[in-house]
Amino acid sequence: MKNKRPTIIALSATLTLGIASIGTTPTTANANAHLVKSVTTPSYKTTSLKDFRTVKNTSSVYIYSKPSIKSAKLQKLPKNSAVVITSKKSGSFTKIRYIFGYAYIKTAHLSKATPANNAPLARDISKKYHYELPYNNGSRFNNKFNASFTKVYAPNKAVQNFWLYHSEPDQKGVVEFDTTRGLYMGDIENGYLSLAVKYPTRKNATWSGSYGNKSRIISTKSTVKTTAGTFKNVVIVKNSGNYSYFAPNKGLILLKNKHKKTIMKLIK
Repeated sequence: MKNKRPTIIALSATLTLGIASIGTTPTTANANAHLVKSVTTPSYKTTSLKDFRTVKNTSSVYIYSKPSIKSAKLQKLPKNSAVVITSKKSGSFTKIRYIFGYAYIKTAHLSKATPANNAPLARDISKKYHYELPYNNGSRFNNKFNASFTKVYAPNKAVQNFWLYHSEPDQKGVVEFDTTRGLYMGDIENGYLSLAVKYPTRKNATWSGSYGNKSRIISTKSTVKTTAGTFKNVVIVKNSGNYSYFAPNKGLILLKNKHKKTIMKLIK
């Protein structure tokens, strides 16, 4: 990336993509709940939760410019938000990674998370992912790109442990964490994460998702075909009119807009 501030694409409830990996067969916990119990292979790795914190759902949680409630309020967080912390604390505040720098949040608002015990809907950080952007067809920009997990962004070391999209016309950055509560995703430019998929996955389940908008699970057992193959037991989430398609042990394999036109799809 040439710029110090990578631009980001907002991908509805999820803000990210999927991968080509290993398929699993999900089971049904009960008549209404769908939770993938299959054990992933030891080689499948998702982003560590060491620096990940969920934000407690209270009416007024802010991100501040300094470790003081008298400092500038940079962001009021919607429900089901999460942040990435640093190891530094200042009084009752914790320093967090915010956009392309740092900010602060009250430590009392934060909670640790535990890894998901189901087959992940997150991507495997040991893999590279290849996608197609149909909207670039016919333009001077490449309609295909790959994404790779990046531990530290060299031009700006405040940006760590994220997926770097080598796309055109702009490169993009996305973070994701798979927890027992659900899959959290967010773009770097937004500064925080949202609950992209709530666990256990139940058809018609709703929650406050990306940007505080309503998210709903449309299906938990869909079969979806892309250039990368056929994926079973795909979870489809609707948020702000967009549709995100997640495959167990694969990640987001497809994204469509409100007109059901493909925005992005996994190709290998």
